[in-house]
Amino acid sequence: MKILSIDTSSNICGVSILEDTNLICKLDQFTEKTHSENLMPMIEQAFNQSNLSLNDIDLLVCDKGPGSFTGIRIGVSTVKAFHDSMQIPYVGISSLETLAYSVEKDSFIVSILDCKNDNCYFALYEHKNFQYKEIIAPSTDTIKNTLLLCYKAISSNNSIVFIGDGSEVYKDIINEYFKDCSFCIIENNLLNSYYLGLAGFNHFKENKQQDDDLLPLYLKKPQAQRQLEEKSKNIEISYMDVSDLESISSCLNSDFDDFWNYNVFKDELASENSIYIVSKLNNEVIGFAGFKILINEANIMNIVVRKDFRNQGIGTLLLEKLISLSEEKKVNSITLEVMEENYSAIHLYKNFDFKIVGMRKNYYQDKNALIMKK
Repeated sequence: MKILSIDTSSNICGVSILEDTNLICKLDQFTEKTHSENLMPMIEQAFNQSNLSLNDIDLLVCDKGPGSFTGIRIGVSTVKAFHDSMQIPYVGISSLETLAYSVEKDSFIVSILDCKNDNCYFALYEHKNFQYKEIIAPSTDTIKNTLLLCYKAISSNNSIVFIGDGSEVYKDIINEYFKDCSFCIIENNLLNSYYLGLAGFNHFKENKQQDDDLLPLYLKKPQAQRQLEEKSKNIEISYMDVSDLESISSCLNSDFDDFWNYNVFKDELASENSIYIVSKLNNEVIGFAGFKILINEANIMNIVVRKDFRNQGIGTLLLEKLISLSEEKKVNSITLEVMEENYSAIHLYKNFDFKIVGMRKNYYQDKNALIMKK
C-alpha cells in the first residue's frame, strides 16, 4: 500500500510517501505560516523524487490537530480534495499520536504540545509489542492538571517518556511529578510526516476503512471565537420594537444599508407573522435581523449589522438567535436569499448547515440571489 502523508499543523510543512511502513520519500521543511504556498509544490516534488503520481496512492493521511487552526484546515482540505477527485481513502491522525510514534521502546508516552500561559495539548499512550494504545485521548488543560491526570493513570514501576515541545518548556515541573521519566531528543519533539504516515497505515490496517468524516481536531477555540464570546457578554439581543427603529431611523441607510425605507420596516414590525430582533451594545443598536413565517416555513428577511461593527461576529450572534426562535415556533424549515457574490454571508450560512437549493435571477436589480435552506 502506497501512502501519501501530509502534515501542516505546525510551522513545519511535511510530505512523505510510504510503501506500507517503509519510507520512500520525505520532505519536511520549516515554512512557518506559508503552507498554502508550499504544500502543493512539495507534493509535486515528492512525486517527482519517487517516480510516482497521485494515481499510485492507495491511502491519504493528514494531521487533524491539535495545532495551527489555519494549517490544519489546509491539510484536511487538501486530502479531501484528492479524495473527491480520485476516490482515495483517507485517515486523520492526531499530532499528539504522531509524536508518540517516534518512541520505539515499550513505555508509557506523554505527548505534550505547549499552547502558552501554562496550558498545553496532551495525550497519553502505551507502547507495547509494537502497538500504540491510547490511554488518555487528546485533551487540553493546564500543565499541572495534565501531569496530575497522567500521574494517576500511570503505575509507578513503568517506563515513562515525555515528547513534544511542551516537554521542553515544562521540563522542570515534569521532573517534580515524574522523577524517573525520560525525555526524547529535541529532533523528535518536532512533528514528522513519516511517523504520521506510519500511524495512518496502522489505523487503516486495523479498521479496514477510512474515517467516517475527517474534521479538524480543535481542542481549543480559535482566538477570533474566544474574542467574540468575550465581546458577546456585553451585547444584548432582544425583540425589536418601534422605539429601536426610531433610534436608527435617521441613519438607517447611511450606517446600516440602503435596504428598506422606514415605513416598510415599521409595517413589518407590526405584522403578526414577522419576528425581529435587535443587538445592542451599551443601549445602542448595532444590528438587527428578522424572519417572516409563512405556513410552516420561516423566511429570513434580513440580517443587518452597522457598518462600523461588521466582521466582528455580530451577524453570527443574530443568526444563532433567529435559528433558536424559529425552532421555538416549530417551523419545518428556514429559507433565505443571499446575493450570489456575497461570499462571506454564504460561508456564514453554510456553517449553520444552510444548503443552496436554487437561484432567483436579477433578484437584487441586476444581481442574482441564491436560495438557501436549512
